[in-house]
Amino acid sequence: MTPEMKVHIVCQRWKQDRVLSRFARYLVDRWGWTASRRPDRKADMNYWFAFLEWEHFQDFEQTPTVAYMTHAEDRIKAPEEYRLYYEAARKADLRVCMNEASRQELEALCGLALRFPLPLDKEHFPLKSTVSGDPPLVGFSGKAYRSGRKGADLAERLVRDFGSHCRFEASGKKWPCPTKWYAWKDVPQFFQSLDVFVSTSMVEGGPMPTLEALATGVPVVIAAGVGLHDELPAVEGIYRYEKGNYEDLRRALDRALDGYRQVDRKLLRAATSPHDVDNWCEANRRAFEEFLAMRQ
Repeated sequence: MTPEMKVHIVCQRWKQDRVLSRFARYLVDRWGWTASRRPDRKADMNYWFAFLEWEHFQDFEQTPTVAYMTHAEDRIKAPEEYRLYYEAARKADLRVCMNEASRQELEALCGLALRFPLPLDKEHFPLKSTVSGDPPLVGFSGKAYRSGRKGADLAERLVRDFGSHCRFEASGKKWPCPTKWYAWKDVPQFFQSLDVFVSTSMVEGGPMPTLEALATGVPVVIAAGVGLHDELPAVEGIYRYEKGNYEDLRRALDRALDGYRQVDRKLLRAATSPHDVDNWCEANRRAFEEFLAMRQ
């Protein structure tokens, strides 16, 4: 890292056990960058983590700003969050996205946007080695928000229709099945227990649970057109369905349940390339050095 470059991360809860907080701490730990609840006027760059931090400091102009653009909420169901996403993107000097589709959209609308690999901690998620269950265990993950973007209504229908021949459990909150909140150190335990992971999300930046399941070698059922799902390779054990289409979701889960015992777990783990902590840290450093050099 160039010694002169001082990046400050603005993150209200950067020390907590949260997804984006961990993303920020990887950068603090690797490069010695700073983090706090407020921007630093003496830094070379302030990094809104995530973009919603801009709302608290809309008048801050003392340094270049970067916004980490996680995802845009639904325009109808969450109009205020939708508006803030695009306002923050327009106001930032640089935008960092979680998937390529978002990068292309924001670059066309607002100017330079980058997409970095996600910091998947593969050492934290070893390959599943336990024998598959009978009946199989199907899992969901995340917080099922009121906006409906996690697709909990689809999950509820799956639990009802498939409950006679498989079990369902979830990590997070408010899923229509037995649900437990896992501390970060225990999250691998959840994925190790699964035979199939299902993402019912309608809107995502990643999502990280899809990558975490794949790193564990667990087959996934995922919606096309959501987050980085379309960027994952076509390998056996990744089953896709049309976003929001319940009948197509049912067919995808049927295929997953037919084939979950035969998947190549190493191949599923390989599908997460190039997402890892090292690549995340290097991509941020390299891009910000180049960006600041262009502004001189």
